[in-house]
Amino acid sequence: MSGAAHIRIARARGEADAAKARLMATVDEAKARLAPGTLASNAVQTAKDKSIVAADEAVAAIKERPGLAAGIATAAALYIARKPLFSAVRGAWRGSSTDTHDNASGLTADELEKHHG
Repeated sequence: MSGAAHIRIARARGEADAAKARLMATVDEAKARLAPGTLASNAVQTAKDKSIVAADEAVAAIKERPGLAAGIATAAALYIARKPLFSAVRGAWRGSSTDTHDNASGLTADELEKHHG
């Protein structure tokens, strides 16, 4: 073989080795990106970023319509506290009816005391 042929072969081997090195670097990068820990970390960061954007949008919406926001917050608070509120109202209602009237006779507590006393 001539010297020119050896040079072309050496150049081709060099290009092949460089291509192989680039391919291996790409494979290593893909492995790193697809590692479970990296995927989980990326998912957490994406969720954080989206929640920050959503919070910013919520703040802007509240500033635009504070009355509506207050109404929604009040409705949510009432919904969350509905059982204790209903119990309190029910207890107050029952307490006021038994303190002032006898359900069977329709008389107030004072009238019953005078009648029986």
